[in-house]
Amino acid sequence: MPLSTNKQLMRIVPMPKTAFQRLIDYLEAIKPLHPELEPYLAAVMISRICLATHDIHLQEDVIDKAYFMVSGFMMAYYLDEAGNEHVLKIYRAGEIVAGSSFMNAWPSRYYLRIYRDTLVMEITYGQMQTGYQTIPDMEELARLTFAGFENKELLRDKMIRKGGEESVLHFYRANPELLPPGKIIKDHHIGSYLHMSVDNLQHTRTFLIKKGLLPNKKS
Repeated sequence: MPLSTNKQLMRIVPMPKTAFQRLIDYLEAIKPLHPELEPYLAAVMISRICLATHDIHLQEDVIDKAYFMVSGFMMAYYLDEAGNEHVLKIYRAGEIVAGSSFMNAWPSRYYLRIYRDTLVMEITYGQMQTGYQTIPDMEELARLTFAGFENKELLRDKMIRKGGEESVLHFYRANPELLPPGKIIKDHHIGSYLHMSVDNLQHTRTFLIKKGLLPNKKS
């Protein structure tokens, strides 16, 4: 979907005070904040809600915004030469979405898809650059935040390498909103994320539900 239509699919809404405080708490856990940072973020950040699932950023384009996930889901994926989709990351509430493309103004190696009813708080690349120039330690905080993403990727890799039941159980316990299956993110995307076939994912999930380890939610 062309990015020119994205404005019609994302609606600005009032900033939830509790969500903004969650962002501040997230950042303070990384590094003590300069007194000017919180009011700056409150002044420049906006909240948007997704009206329909779509690709909010395209592969090879520069991603010019970073997001704090208030609710819902986003997905990073890329297309190989044969046009097959490969899922790199599924983002959920409480996470920051900001990769190398945003941090360095580089062309993105992946698409970013946002799902219907997802609520995000966003900041632009330009606003970040202004903050770096005017607020002491903001650039260091951004660097430390970005470095923390690597630790999360290591945990994800360990979870996936467990394979089978453990991977599926961990995934759905971390993302209970994705049950019943297919309501938000389709099985072929979750299977790609977990590095398993759709048949294997569905068989394992059904087994875990029958065993009582996952809830049997009805669509």
